[in-house]
Formats: sequence, structure tokens, C-alpha cells
Amino acid sequence: MHKCKLLLTAAALSACLLLTACDKKVQAQGAKTPPIVTVTLAPARLDKVQRTVDVVGTLFADEESVVSAKVPGRIIKLYKDIGDSVQPGEPLVQLKPNDYLLAVNKAQLAMEQALAKVGLKELPPKDFDVTKVPTVVKARLQAENAQAKYNRAKKLFEATPPLMSEQDYADLATALSVAQSSYDVELLVSRGLVAEAWSLKGDLDIAQQRLTDATTRAPSTIDPKDLSAGAGTPPEKAKRSFVVTHKYVNEGELVREITPCFRLIDDNPIKLRAKVPERYVADIAIGQKVKANVDAYPGTDFLGAVSRINPQVDADNRTFSIEVLIPNDDHRLKPGSFSRAAVQTHVDNNVVFAPQNAIITFAGVTKVFKVESNKAAEVSIETGEAQSADNRYVEIVRGLKGNEQLVIEGASKLAGGMTVSIKAPATQASTQPASKPATP
Repeated sequence: MHKCKLLLTAAALSACLLLTACDKKVQAQGAKTPPIVTVTLAPARLDKVQRTVDVVGTLFADEESVVSAKVPGRIIKLYKDIGDSVQPGEPLVQLKPNDYLLAVNKAQLAMEQALAKVGLKELPPKDFDVTKVPTVVKARLQAENAQAKYNRAKKLFEATPPLMSEQDYADLATALSVAQSSYDVELLVSRGLVAEAWSLKGDLDIAQQRLTDATTRAPSTIDPKDLSAGAGTPPEKAKRSFVVTHKYVNEGELVREITPCFRLIDDNPIKLRAKVPERYVADIAIGQKVKANVDAYPGTDFLGAVSRINPQVDADNRTFSIEVLIPNDDHRLKPGSFSRAAVQTHVDNNVVFAPQNAIITFAGVTKVFKVESNKAAEVSIETGEAQSADNRYVEIVRGLKGNEQLVIEGASKLAGGMTVSIKAPATQASTQPASKPATP
């Protein structure tokens, strides 16, 4: 019995010693210094951002027209085909001109006949003095001769005694009246014949115009000199050219008036028409620069500018339309193509950017670690859509001020408050301005 008590006492002492040793070991472990994490830092920075609004739309020709025959006739020649370049005024279709030549000759002869009746070979000006017409001159001379005879007879008749009979005197007075009336009639006839000649000149002009219209030509531009007369066409329009996109007729066809023959487009500059969400109505303005892209030339930016803005928002889709003019000197952009574009609206200064590899996203939380006095601090952030030109920096819209030193290597081992050891000095990133695509 005594022996059992001794054994129990020995076991209790052993347990106490064991517990005491474990407690000392734990205390020794708790007294160790926390680990130091080696990290690499890079600075946040402030930069300016070109804000843009992304749109999609369709390309259209600056001008598009269907050229039609102005007069009926049979086609004897087609000068152009699909894809051909056409300069203003260049011939496109030639109709058989025989009938129109005959009409011109007939009108010319009719006008010459009217002029011959008044003794003229050429059409006189509208202020022509008809008293110079030979028939009028003849009538005037006859009237002057009758007036002279009457004046002499009056003296003889009024003498005492009268030296002329009353009958002879009356005959001379009547002859004077007839001569004066004949002169007046010749004036009226001559004026009528000159007016008739001018009317026949109009018929001749119409016949000549129809002969000219037998050749269908591309639309002509207005001479810049005509602008002073109120033509209203800008001088740069005089430099346009066209391309044939459709041909509707063939040689040998008999066409009527206003029969479509060719469709022409002027694709320089080219127009981009796009829809913009109404939330950007205050951001879009005429003259803003635009970068456009098409699938045919990936990676190529075509620069243009906003030229028109529809003042009304479409109630069905809550968008408003814009038109962008894009120079197309090399004709690479084709009407009807789909295009994506970015409208450059305004520049934001002092936008905060953080290195891309400093940003940690986990379980829906986005954060970075900044270092102050060799201590790591966790900061929740919200990123924007802008990136630096080299894609190394990302816009931060909340959480940073732009003067922080951020961990770009070693963040996976960090927790808030841990001591860090800086492995390398802060790296310098590209200082190129950033751009923000704002997808509608």
C-alpha cells in the first residue's frame, strides 16, 4: 500500500515537471520577434487622362448621287464602269445625237429668218435701236419727205390769193398722215420681229441644251467665282471627285428621261454616323477629335472630328446621333463599313494611378499594401477604366492620394502592420499620358 502511494506521488511530480517544461517552451516561442517580409516598392503617381466616349457606327460617303439621263434616246457609248474614278463634268453616257442636231439646225434657221425680215444677220442686243432697221429708215425718210411737201403746200395754200387748190392741199395732208402712220407701223413691226428673233433664240438654246444633254456627265462643281453671286457652295467642294458604285444601263438600250444610269459617291472625307447614350449629351461637342477603327485595318487609327450633333434624343433607345468627318485621301475607308470610334471629350488632370502588379483582388475585394515607416498597411481601393500607355499603371478612383509607396513584390506574404524590408528602390514607370475608354 505504501509502495502504491510512492508510485502515485512520483507520477504526479513527473506530470508537473512536464507541464512546466511545455509552458516554458510556449513562452519562449511567444517571445520571438515577428518575421520581416522583404518587398519591392513602386510609387503611386498623378497623371492626366484624356477622357473618351466609345461609339460604334457606320461609314457613309460625303456625297452620293444617282446620275440619270436628262433626255430620251439610244445609248451608243458608256464611258465608265463600276470602280472607275470620275472627275466632275466627265462624260458617262452618250446618246445618239442625230435628232437633237436636226432640232438645233431647225431652230437656227427660224431665228435667221426672223432676223432677215428686219435686214439683220446676227441677233442684236436687247437694247437695240430699231430706228436703224432698213425698213424703219425707209419709212422715216418717206414720212420726212411727206412732211416737207406738206410744209411747202401750206405756204402756197395760205398765200393771197391761194396758189394751190384746196383739193391738192388736202391730198398732201393725207399723204403726210399716211407716211407718219407707216413709220409707226414699221417701228412696231421691227420691234416685234426683233422680239420674235429673241424668242427663237430661246428655242435654239433649248435645242442646243438638249443636244448637250445627250451626253450625260458627272455632277459639276460650282466655280468659286460664283460664290459672290450667292451660289453657297464652299470652295473646297470644287476639288471633289467621284467613284462609280452602280451601273444601271448598257450600250444599245433605249432610255427615257430621268432613267438612272450610274450611282456615284464622293468618299473623301467620309462620314461616320453613330449613336451615343444620352448620359454623354453634355460631354460631346462639335470639333472634338475622334479616333476611328475598322476591321479591315486592325491597329490603325483614322483621325477625324465631330461635325454634327443631333439636338434630339431618340426616346426609343435613349441615344442621340453624331456625325464625324474623317479624311479619306487614300480611299481606304469604304462606305457601308462598320466602325468603332473613341470621341475625345476632355482631359482630367491629377488622376491617381497605381502599378498594375500592386493591385490584389480576392473575394470581390480590391486592395493594395502601402508602406509607411517600414510597416505594411492594407488599403481598400476602387479602380477606374484608364490605363497608362504602357499598361503598367491603372487609374484609382478611391483609396489613394498619389503619393504612396506601394508593394509590387512580396504582397502575398503580407498582413496589415507587418514589418517589411525594402528590397529595391522605387521603380520609375512611363510618364506618357493615360487614356480612358468609356464604353457606352
